[in-house]
This record gives sequence, structure tokens and C-alpha cells, in this order.
Amino acid sequence: MSIIQDIKIGGSFDKALAKAKAEGIPVLYSAVQKVSHVNPLSFYSKGISLYNGERFFWKDKENNTKIAGLGSTYMLRNDSEDSRYTSIENEWKRLISNAVIESDREIGGTGPLLFGGFSFDPSVPRSKEWSDFSHGIFQMPTFMLTVTGQECYLTTNILCTSQDDEGLLNIMEKKQEELLGQKEAGTSNLKLVETTEIAPEEWKEALEEVVSQLKNGDMEKVVLARKMLMSFKDRPLSDNVIQNLWNEQQDSFIFSLEVANSCFLGASPERLVKKAGEDILSTCLAGSIARGGNPEEDYKLGESLLHDDKNLYEHNLVVDMIREVLKQYCSEIDMPDKPELMKVRDIQHLYTPVKGKAYQETSILNVIARLHPTPALGGVPREKAMKTIKHAEKMDRGLYAAPVGWMDSYGNGEFAVAIRSGLIHKDEAYLFSGCGVVADSTAESEYRETQIKFKPMFRALGGNTDGL
Repeated sequence: MSIIQDIKIGGSFDKALAKAKAEGIPVLYSAVQKVSHVNPLSFYSKGISLYNGERFFWKDKENNTKIAGLGSTYMLRNDSEDSRYTSIENEWKRLISNAVIESDREIGGTGPLLFGGFSFDPSVPRSKEWSDFSHGIFQMPTFMLTVTGQECYLTTNILCTSQDDEGLLNIMEKKQEELLGQKEAGTSNLKLVETTEIAPEEWKEALEEVVSQLKNGDMEKVVLARKMLMSFKDRPLSDNVIQNLWNEQQDSFIFSLEVANSCFLGASPERLVKKAGEDILSTCLAGSIARGGNPEEDYKLGESLLHDDKNLYEHNLVVDMIREVLKQYCSEIDMPDKPELMKVRDIQHLYTPVKGKAYQETSILNVIARLHPTPALGGVPREKAMKTIKHAEKMDRGLYAAPVGWMDSYGNGEFAVAIRSGLIHKDEAYLFSGCGVVADSTAESEYRETQIKFKPMFRALGGNTDGL
């Protein structure tokens, strides 16, 4: 059982309650308590009985920050094609402007926090598997465990209304004690029944048509994705999948967002943007090649990637775009002259980090709105590439290849690009994989690349990757 080390919940609860009654509006009360160490995956699993369909999980690439959220004190949704970023931000600012926050200091990733993301393209008709999601969807949890470095914090969020009284606090304290004290729930096995690649030959034909357009000079790059369907005997639990991803993809962002009967989750190597105070960090990740079977082969493959004109060209398109966007929001920019290699279990990428010092008025959603989609996930030029993707793919990407992450009330946050991901919907799972297409791309080589990129999620869901 976890021991709460400081701040008893409820010290300022009366203040939030009085404010709600006086002003006639809901007022958020958020209490942050330091606790002895709790495994964030265990906390996530403990919440299944009370909050199944209302959980999220996050682990950053460096393993410095892990966040597990249970329940939904407040949910922000937006389906606008044009104003989803500003609408979400304005509603978030309104909510936290009246909040009563009880914490001994500002700790990034604690207190009022939103977790969620945006769809890749809000103009694409929503498919049935994405029916539980919106084009902008963010959850503020009721209970949230944040592990940052060696410290562990529990945040409790209560939305007080004019009809509430102190009995609400007693109910929340009992739930808190139950979550911290109960045993971890057991999880079921992943019982895979069938795997189906969705129209692979049609996808190759569409890719060849795009290559023809690229050769004509209509565009410089287009990213095409496809999907795979996995069917199960029972609905797969996200707990099992996250644990498998944690075991196999330690160097990736691991994320999970449950909404009703669905769960979007994955293990992405790619950071879109991180903001900690005035510090901004983004990642240029484009150009890839397989891992080798031994260190010598792996080294040779990596060196060939570093000197491959097609992949360097693709990578530089991303570098140029991200640098230009960050210049608009940062007083200074720092980045290396040449890419390096980022190696994860199944694949290695060309990688260039971009750092900056943000202007005071810059929010993380400002930057995301301009960055998404980067050339690594959309193409160049952006608008033509997006139209081409919609026509060629004939599918709804949903949150795949889009921003997924968190932001707190202090202005901090971090978003990954949701690649190497999948969607669990009832007793099925949809896996997504994409590749950057340029004028000298070939259908077979790009198809093989997508096969490699399916592997992390396919394996985490209990599939045998020998055939991929």
C-alpha cells in the first residue's frame, strides 16, 4: 500500500466549493500529494474495475516521466476542421483560470493536466472503428499518478458545482484509498484468432500512381499509410499490450488512451514537441532502414542510411520545415548540421534534434498547430500531399500519425507523433504503418518498410512476427 507523504487532500476544498456556489459555475479543485513509489503500470491496472474505458498511460522516451490517469473529471472534445487547437486551448485556459490548486510547488506533469490528442486529418469521414473518438479529444483524470525521476505524486481532481457539499470529498477520499490499497487486477491473455492485411495490392498500385505524380514534379514527398486487422476471441485488454510494449520498446514513447469501447495505444520513437518552461525540443525523424542480424551488419546498414541520397533528401525536408516553424516561436534555435542514427528494436532512423527557447506567450498547442503534420507524416507541399493521401489511402487514420500527449496547467507538456500504433475497438485491433514516398521510391521496397513498422504493435498484441 502506498503511503501519502505530504499534503492531506481537502485543505482548500472548502475554498473551491465556496467559489462554485458564489459564482454559479463549476470550479476545479486539484490536490497534489507526494507518495511513496507506486508502479505506474500497476496503478493503471488497478483502475480497471472502477474506470475501464476512462484510463490513459504515458511513458516518455528517456524513461524520466511516467503518467497514469484514471477516471474522467473533465473531457474536452472538438470536431472542428479549422479551430480545434484554439477551441481546446481556450476551454482549457477557462477551466484552469478558476481552479483551486493545492500543491507545495509547481511540478511538471502534476496537478490539472490534459491527456489526449488530435486526429491526423479532420476532413476525412470518420470510420466506424474511430467512432468513440473526436478530432480533438482530451481527458483530465480524476486520479493521476506521476512518476518523475525518483519522485512519485498523486493528483486528485474534483469538479465542484453549486449543488455539491463536503460529502463529495469523503467519496473521493474513499476511492483514493481503494485505488492505493487494492491488489492489482488480473489480466486476460491475448487470444488472437485471425490477421488480415487490408488490400495490400491495391495499396501498392496507389503508391505507384503517387510516384508518377512525384516524378512529374507535382510534389516532393507524400507519406502513405496502410492498415492491418487483427481479430481476437475476446476484447484485448490494454494492460497486456502496454506491458508488452514496455518490455520490448524501452527507448520509445509508450502511450494508451481508452475511450469507451476503444483504446488507442502504441510505442513511438518520434517526439513532436516537448515544452518545459521556456525550453522547446522537437525531433526530425525521417529516413529508415532495418536493423542488422549482428553488430557488423547493423553498423553497415546504419552507415548506408547515413549516406543514402533518397533518405537524406526525405530527412532534410522535415528538418527545414521544423526549423522554420520553431523560429516563429523561439528566440534562439540550436541544432546539429548532420543527422545521426536513432536505433530502436526493429528499425533505425535518421534523427536530428531541434532545441529552442520559447517566447513567453508561446503555448505547446501553438507549436503543434503549426507543426502537424510534419513532412515525416504528411508530405511536401503539405496541402497537395494531404489531398493525395486522402485520395490514395481511402481510409481514416484517426489519431494515427497525429499528436498524442499531455499538457499541464503550468505550461509544460510533451507530445509524440503517434506512429507504431494501433486501435483496439471491441474484439478487433487495427494496426497502422506508413512510409515516405519520393520520386525514386518503389512499391515493393516501401511495402517491406511498412511490414517492419507493423512489428512492434503486432508483437505486443500477441502476433508472431516471423511472417512479417
